[in-house]
Amino acid sequence: MSSKTIPIISSCALLFAVSAPGQTTEICHVANAGFLVKGEKTSVLIDGLMIEDQYEGRFALPSQETQEQMMKRTNLYDNLSVVVATHLHGDHFDPKATVAHLRTNPTVNYVLPADTLSSLEANGLTQEEQSRITFAPDNTQSSYNFDGVTVEVYDIDHGPNMPQNNGYRISVDGKSVFHTGDINTTRDQLSGSGVNALAVDALLIPFWFGMNDNEQRATIDESWSYTRIVPTHFSAKPAAWMEQFGGFGKLKQAAAAAFDNAVIVANEGECTKL
Repeated sequence: MSSKTIPIISSCALLFAVSAPGQTTEICHVANAGFLVKGEKTSVLIDGLMIEDQYEGRFALPSQETQEQMMKRTNLYDNLSVVVATHLHGDHFDPKATVAHLRTNPTVNYVLPADTLSSLEANGLTQEEQSRITFAPDNTQSSYNFDGVTVEVYDIDHGPNMPQNNGYRISVDGKSVFHTGDINTTRDQLSGSGVNALAVDALLIPFWFGMNDNEQRATIDESWSYTRIVPTHFSAKPAAWMEQFGGFGKLKQAAAAAFDNAVIVANEGECTKL
C-alpha cells in the first residue's frame, strides 16, 4: 500500500490484453496486486491469498469463489505449486489465509519475507508447516528452484518506515514475470539490489510509479528490460483523487496511456498470454 500522491497525466486509449497463438504461460489477475503466473504444468500465486479486509473495502479481495478455488487448487488454480508474498501489509499478505492454505496443500512451496513469521505464528503456524516455507532474508538477493519454477528474490524499497518488501522474478515455461510488490525507490537502491536492466517478459508494478514522473520512469527503464508493463494495485472503489482522470472508470485508461506496451489485466480471473 502507498500513500503517494497521484500526479495528473493526459488520458489515452486503453490497451487490452491480446492472446498470441502458440504460447502457454499466462498472467491472471486475482485481486488488487494479486496475480497468478500460470504455466502448462505449474503455476505461481503472488500476493493472492487474502481473506480478511483490513482497509474497509479500499483494496479488493478475491471473491469467495476464487478463495475456495485457491484453497482447493481447482479451476484456474489446478496446477498451483508455489505461493509467494511480497510484504506483510494486509492488502498483499494474509497470515490467516496463508496458514489455512498450508494446512490443505502439503505439496505447495511457499516463499515469504522473513518478517512475516511472527504473524504466521500468531495464527497457529506449526513447526511442520514452518518447515515448508522459505523465509527470504531482508536486503539479500536469493534464488530458489521448485520443480521447473525459478523464484528470484530482490530487495525493493517500499519507502520510509515500511516493512521488508520482496520483488520477485518468476520464471515459468521459459517466460519471466517481475512483481515489485509496493515500490517507493530509487535507481541507486535497485542497482544495489542487483536490479540492473533485468530482462523480463512482463513487469508488474503499481500503476502510480512512473506516471508522469520522469525520474521514476527512467528508474523503471534502466532497472528492467521489459517487453510489457502490467499496472497493478487499482483501488476497489471510487475516491476523490480519481476525478483528475475523469473518474473511477477512466483511471485504468490513464494508467495504460502512461507506459509503452502497457496491458491492463485488472478483472478477477482475467488473463493475458506472454
